[in-house]
Amino acid sequence: MREEKPNYGSPTAHIIANLTLGIFLLVTAFLGAFFLNFFFALLALPSPYFFWMAKGWARGGLLEDKLRIREDFIRLVGVKDGEKILDVGTGSGFLAIGFAKKMRGGEIVGIDVWMPMGGGLSMQKALRNAEIEGVSGRVIFKRADAREIPYPDEYFDKVVASFAIHIIRGWEKAVSEMIRVLKPGGVFAVLEPKKGWAGGWRVDQNLKVKLEELGLRRVEVRPFTIHYPKERTVFLVTGVKR
Repeated sequence: MREEKPNYGSPTAHIIANLTLGIFLLVTAFLGAFFLNFFFALLALPSPYFFWMAKGWARGGLLEDKLRIREDFIRLVGVKDGEKILDVGTGSGFLAIGFAKKMRGGEIVGIDVWMPMGGGLSMQKALRNAEIEGVSGRVIFKRADAREIPYPDEYFDKVVASFAIHIIRGWEKAVSEMIRVLKPGGVFAVLEPKKGWAGGWRVDQNLKVKLEELGLRRVEVRPFTIHYPKERTVFLVTGVKR
């Protein structure tokens, strides 16, 4: 019997995109070579790669790469047994479950709004992933907006997020809330791309100043290479609450 694996991706869009590219290249190569010039046939050469990528997304073949990102993130941020940790925009429970696997006790919470068109992510999927990874009793998932976190001031030891802040409109409000619920000396850590497409997020020389104004010190912005679904550079942004 095949062992069930956690689903931490939103594979449908990636499957469709890679299949579309592969088919487009094949069709263009065939028609171009037949009607225009034989050299158009060269366009078919990359198509197997896109079909392979589509197959990988469909079968979860890239799961190992994503889990490696989680391991690197947790190793760099650190974790101590008994901590209270909040994962903002938890989606499928990716970071929350990862931290829970490293701890015997503590409080791990993942919050999200789980939008209907959010790439197939849901609280049910997060709960199922927690079961598969053996931590269903050590992690809590709640429906909540990052801009209105339903926890009191100075509650968590760490507040983390993975590819969530850059899609929040008014990300400064979300970060302000994340810092509010941090204990003094608590760790803020997010993994994000250079630019956001909704809320104005941008990793530049002004980001450190903004985060310090919101209440962080020792802010660091470090390049972070990932291989999911392709090799690219994102940024690990960390700080400590004043």
